[in-house]
This record gives sequence, C-alpha cells and structure tokens, in this order.
Amino acid sequence: MDFLHFIAQLKIVVGNDIPGERSHRKMQVNYDKSFELPFSKNNSTPAAVLILLYLEDNEIHFFLTKRSNELEHHKGQISLPGGTQEENEKLTHTALRETQEEIGINKTSISIIGSMTPLFVPVTGFMINPFIGYSLNKLEPTPDPLEVEAIFSVNISDLLNEANRTIEQRNIRGYDVEVPYFKLNNYEVWGATSMILSEFRDLIKSINEK
Repeated sequence: MDFLHFIAQLKIVVGNDIPGERSHRKMQVNYDKSFELPFSKNNSTPAAVLILLYLEDNEIHFFLTKRSNELEHHKGQISLPGGTQEENEKLTHTALRETQEEIGINKTSISIIGSMTPLFVPVTGFMINPFIGYSLNKLEPTPDPLEVEAIFSVNISDLLNEANRTIEQRNIRGYDVEVPYFKLNNYEVWGATSMILSEFRDLIKSINEK
C-alpha cells in the first residue's frame, strides 16, 4: 500500500468511531478471580505513548522497546515509546517528547495523525493516551540506555497476521490467568501494549476492508 495513501485513510478512520474497549478486550489478561487494586480512574496518572509509522523497504513499520529493568514501572516489558505527562504539557507533546528522549527520534520530524482510546492500567494507576504519528524521514533510533534495554521494528503485516496472536495460561502474582499476546520479532507483547495495538490493528483492518 502507498504510504501516504495509508496515512490519509488512517486519518479518516481515527477521526470517526474508533473501536475502543471492544478492541482492548481482545487482548485483556483474564484473571480467574477478582481482587482489589490501589488505583482507580479517578486518581490515575496521565501518560502518553506513540505508534510512530515509517516506511522501510516499501513496508510500513513502527517501533517497540524493551524497557530497562532499572525503571520503576513496567520494568523489562515490551512497550511503545512514551511516558508520564509533565505539568502544563499537552498529551501530544508528552508522546513526542518521550519518543525523542527514549529512542532518539527528533520530535520535529514527526507528524501526529490522531489519538486512540485512552487505556487505564489499574495495576500501576496510569491512564495511557495512545497517539499515532508518522515520519517521512529515514529513521535511525538511538535508544536511551537508562530507559530502553532494546528497540525493534515491527512490520504492520506481522501485527495483522493472525498466526502471531495467541493465548496461554500463566501464573501472575499467584493468580492463574489467561494471557493473550502478539508474537512480534520473537518478543511476546502483552498487557497494555497489546491492548493498544489491538485497537490499532482493528483500525488497519477497517481500512483494508474498504
């Protein structure tokens, strides 16, 4: 697909009725029992992440990172570039600033397409606001070693491939859970990141169905 045509179509679908929680639920971790968590949407911490689209070898890609084990939250997990909103900062600026800080992509080279559905993470109390952006530049990321252990590129064709989505039983914090995840570049992408990517995946599928 032509990159700019895809971006134009994506702007249209993001501006209309996005699937939201219907998409999130497809990749939600299902616990065998309910339990109390210390956070709620009312006392959540605003954060933003970015799906940064770019063209490489005539294929559309985006970046994921493996977070450093030195971080306070979500250590060692696979994530989109992003972080906590600073005081008096717009969430779009949060996504762009954090992308530059974490993976070294100059924020001035990124155009924002739109936003997707905010996702509340009750385990850590973050309200994650996902944005989609793109760059026409040749991108060469330089990850911050204090925050990012590894960075890798994902072809959106791999995200769409149903063979890369699976579910397995795990024991997390003493609970038996069903964990859906995407297998992308030999990494298991689950939790909040997979839920956000599930909505992005459904947006792409809606374009392909037109």
